[in-house]
Amino acid sequence: MRINSEGKMGTMPARAPIPARLLLAVLALVCELFSALTCPAQAPTPQIQQLWQQASEAQRAKDFTGAAALYRKILALDPGLTEAEMNLCLSLHLAGNLQEAVKCFDHATVKLPNQFGPNFLAGTDSLKLNHPDHAIPYLKRAAEEQPENSDVRLALANAELQERRYSDAREQFERATALNAQDPEAWYGLGAAWLSLERDAEAELRKSSSPFRLVLIAESDIRQGKGERAAQILDRVADTAPNVPCVHSMLGFADLQQGKLDEAEKQFQQEWDDAKSEGCLTAQLGKAAVAARRSNADQAMTRLREAAATDAVAVRANRELFWSSLAAAGLEEQARAVLNEEHPQNESEHRSDAAAEMRRGRYSACSSSLAAHVASLPFPQLHTLAMCSYYSGHDDRVMTATTRMLRLSPANPEALYWQIQTEDRLANAAIEKASAINPNSPSLHTLMGDMLHERGDLDEAVEEYRRAIELQPDFLGARLHLARILNSQHKLDEAEQQAQWVLKASPDQPEANFILGEVLLNRSQNAQALPFLLRAQQAPPDVLPYVHDDLSLIYDDSGQTAKAIAELKQALSLDIDGSYHYRLGRLYLKIGDRANANAAMSVAKKMKDEVNPAARVEK
Repeated sequence: MRINSEGKMGTMPARAPIPARLLLAVLALVCELFSALTCPAQAPTPQIQQLWQQASEAQRAKDFTGAAALYRKILALDPGLTEAEMNLCLSLHLAGNLQEAVKCFDHATVKLPNQFGPNFLAGTDSLKLNHPDHAIPYLKRAAEEQPENSDVRLALANAELQERRYSDAREQFERATALNAQDPEAWYGLGAAWLSLERDAEAELRKSSSPFRLVLIAESDIRQGKGERAAQILDRVADTAPNVPCVHSMLGFADLQQGKLDEAEKQFQQEWDDAKSEGCLTAQLGKAAVAARRSNADQAMTRLREAAATDAVAVRANRELFWSSLAAAGLEEQARAVLNEEHPQNESEHRSDAAAEMRRGRYSACSSSLAAHVASLPFPQLHTLAMCSYYSGHDDRVMTATTRMLRLSPANPEALYWQIQTEDRLANAAIEKASAINPNSPSLHTLMGDMLHERGDLDEAVEEYRRAIELQPDFLGARLHLARILNSQHKLDEAEQQAQWVLKASPDQPEANFILGEVLLNRSQNAQALPFLLRAQQAPPDVLPYVHDDLSLIYDDSGQTAKAIAELKQALSLDIDGSYHYRLGRLYLKIGDRANANAAMSVAKKMKDEVNPAARVEK
């Protein structure tokens, strides 16, 4: 397997089935339209009147195919009879002939462009046919006609999500949740949109050599219980980039996870000065966790109360850092009482106070002092706003600050870092809301699988995808995600079965073609793998380098060295330790091109010399 040891190949939007509630809304709309359009506005000829009566009888008998045939005869006699054309579209829709229905709506809506019903039906039918690009214009027109219709917002959001227009999807899902706060499909969709935005930002950050990229990898390791690897990375960052916010605290929590209490305490002491009562507030929380681990309940609770007195909002926002340690010490009830207490928070009103508030660990006050002035803040203060807002749980302020930072400094690693952290938190919050409303949604299980996959919990992710498929057997997204992990675990037969299922329903699906090609390649069936990998060349940008990598191996094995070189050059973005450049150099040597071979080998050596624990983990 050439993806990586954890199967993190790339990203894919959550492509959910049309929600059942949305299908019911469509049926209700069809009934409403039929009741309104069963008679032409103008008196027809006797022949048309007879055909119309027959068509109406066919509708009542639920013979929609027969009704459609009769409406076609009516239109042959009077092509301008709009009511007949609309009834034809509805009959085709109810007959299950969605392709013809959409074609009919394409023509009919030219005459009636602002009719809610036809636009909504054309959009939802296009979604069912897996043509979200075709659905979006219709659904936007439907939303203009009925802006408070949550069903339209949900359908439009799903179309935007499938088209990878994640910001637009997130906006529509948010509007859908505002219109119907008890709609689990809207909440899980919002979680999927935030998760997709997070992945895009992560892909951008991975292009950087910034210490923020390393910190993000380390924090992911801590969540996965890989404290030792996280500590290696953070120790390096602390030495080379000590200005990264709260890096010693993060290192302390990595040490704490390994049971290294003395080492953890030293790191926390570096970032919280008891005498001055200032520093990184998470270090104060870390000290509380260390005391709890040492069974010093009084000291643990004293630390927690002091932190809450400094900024109770920030303590609540960061409870995951210390909660398990206090709970294990039997201090859960006492800790909950502290978090539930009312703590007066002094809000700064002046921008000049923000830096001082940040130094004192008063992130809520720091955030409030800057939030009202975000449009005029210089870049350093935007950084302060992003950091303070993240630690105090003001996610909307983080997103506002980082969006502005990225406008001023595109691909800025620090802005991406705070944005990724916040998007992850927002995704989790939306998923938790969806789970509370409907824990048995197949889409929710798929999204939970995505979250577990990102965190490296592959076995649990597999179980979530299997639950989704059990609930919704034709859920292609769940099958595709499952195939990806099974392939990464070298469970080739099962991966092939899932990929084949997807390709049977959607033969051109690029990621399914890639996975099946990869399965065959891992079995050394290169000739059989090649057609699938060639079809996978329409894969999204984050998956495409892996396709080129596999193609280069096939061409190299078959002696087509020039083609192998061309493909491998398009996969070099995957190189983090020099191995890809080394392969490229060897290929150049095969065709006698020593100049390019030496250049590639030189890059390979430099990358190998610079490799660090983070790179090894990332691979």
